[in-house]
Order: sequence, then C-alpha cells, then structure tokens
Amino acid sequence: MDLKKPIVLVLDEDLLALELYSRELGESYQVITCESVAETRRHLKEKLLDAMIIEPAVNDGEGWLLLNEIHASHNPPLVVLCSVEDDRKVGLERGALAYVVKPVLPTELHTLLDQSLAKRFANNAQRLEKGK
Repeated sequence: MDLKKPIVLVLDEDLLALELYSRELGESYQVITCESVAETRRHLKEKLLDAMIIEPAVNDGEGWLLLNEIHASHNPPLVVLCSVEDDRKVGLERGALAYVVKPVLPTELHTLLDQSLAKRFANNAQRLEKGK
C-alpha cells in the first residue's frame, strides 16, 4: 500500500539550500520550496501542510512576522532554521518546536520533522479520542 507522503514547506532565500533540502527530504516527504514570505502565505492558504521549515530572516526579517501569524493560527509544526544562535529564544517563543542553527545536516532535519509530525499526529489522536 502506497501511503501519501507528508507535505513539508521550506522557506529560505538561499536557492542552493532549497535545492539541497528538496533533494534530501524528498525521499520521505513531499517538499514545497519557497523563496519569499508572500509565496509561503499563498501555499498556507491553498494547501494543508504537515510541517514547515522556516528561515525567519527572509525578506529582511519578514519571516519573523510570518512565524507570529502561523503560531497565532495554529498551523503546522514549525522548525526554525537560522544562521543566528541568538534568536533561538525568540523562535521558540513564537511557536517553533525546534530551532536549528545553519549549517544543518539533512539527517538532523529528517529527525526533527519525524519528531514534529509524530507529536502532531499523537495530539490529533488524543483530541479525537476525547471527542468520543
């Protein structure tokens, strides 16, 4: 039986990084890559995403505003991928389940995504069970 791959959106302005993430994560996930916050917002409206990886410094820091929006609307689990260690606390306060400083190994991203998705599915199952 062929199960549908979870959909993961990756937002980063670095085209080489997007290509790497898409290639490395593509075996386990359906990967959508975005270079801008506007493009990401469009995908958030059009698709049901299972997880997101966001570089908040995109578009001169507009990605931080996007983190606020996603956190406020209870959208998919977030992994913040940033080149600045000092922003870790801010990223976690804005709803990220994990904060990773670049460069990051694809295996680490796989692990974080697997953990984030497992947590999300467990929470959904708990909610369904309580509703019975």
